[in-house]
Amino acid sequence: MPRTTVKDEVFKMLSDSQGSFFSGEALADRLCVSRAAVWKAVNALRAEGYPIEGTTNRGYALAADFDLLSAGDVQTALTREAAEAYDLTFFSVIDSTNTALIAAGHAGAPAGTVYVAEEQTAGKGRMGRAFYSPKGTGVYVSILLRPSIPAKDALFITTMAAVAGARACEQVLAHFGLPVDPVQIKWVNDLFLRDRKIAGILTEADLNVETGGLSQAVLGIGFNLCPPEGGFPRDIAGVAGSLFEKRQPRGARALLTAFFLNEFYALYSALPAHDFVAEYRARQLVLGCTVEVLRDTEVLYTARVLDVDDACSLVVIPDGETTPRVLNSGEVRIKLR
Repeated sequence: MPRTTVKDEVFKMLSDSQGSFFSGEALADRLCVSRAAVWKAVNALRAEGYPIEGTTNRGYALAADFDLLSAGDVQTALTREAAEAYDLTFFSVIDSTNTALIAAGHAGAPAGTVYVAEEQTAGKGRMGRAFYSPKGTGVYVSILLRPSIPAKDALFITTMAAVAGARACEQVLAHFGLPVDPVQIKWVNDLFLRDRKIAGILTEADLNVETGGLSQAVLGIGFNLCPPEGGFPRDIAGVAGSLFEKRQPRGARALLTAFFLNEFYALYSALPAHDFVAEYRARQLVLGCTVEVLRDTEVLYTARVLDVDDACSLVVIPDGETTPRVLNSGEVRIKLR
């Protein structure tokens, strides 16, 4: 982990007492640094997008209505079992939670290590795509796993995460007294709400060639909680959406993180039973739809979706054929008529 900086310490003091003012002198004395160092740290935090208020007579405060991703709020909302199973590390900004956690796993980090970030500068999506990960409007979570399953069952990690994410989104909406529209899953790894993608999932695994199992897997999920200022980038604006239509309520990101970790822990602990498969199937967005089956960006063929089988593979029947095909990897795009 990188060493703690003055900026980190100033942020910790302001976030621990969000809405309360500290004079520059008080911050400097507490941290044993100069007032100039405090001023520089505050300006750096503002440049990163944190709404730090400042007045001559009162000092500095983190705006009370800012949706801070608080480690304490996440921990408080975890179930006892989940809190014992996970070791959480929080980042204001990181290149990619998946990339960093894969490296940590190779260096010996234990199963249950979790990285949570407010922003990613090199977020990763499936098929080598980037995952848009701006500060303040989303939350990005990766979990290190060392599952005792054959490599062919790795798809279950992604699909159970989709069910856990869908449940968590609905729980957050209910918590804030908002209408709970059903969160659907677009095979294999995307969460949709009101026909808009609000979350994406990426599982990256290492194969143990001796056992045919996985030596480690890193499960990453990114949630959009509210639209970014100015809207989503043009290349994803046609499909991207968010859990909340406007600004998210205070504490929503922390609750969503905790609710997801709770649900994923419960499903992962019961992995051999595959109890989540029926729900994964029931939440499918593509059942009965005509889709384009893709490899990278190339359309291989058009097909009608028949089912999701017990292995969470997609069963389709290509146009002009009579025999169904089973897809256990790849991507599909709903074909608009």
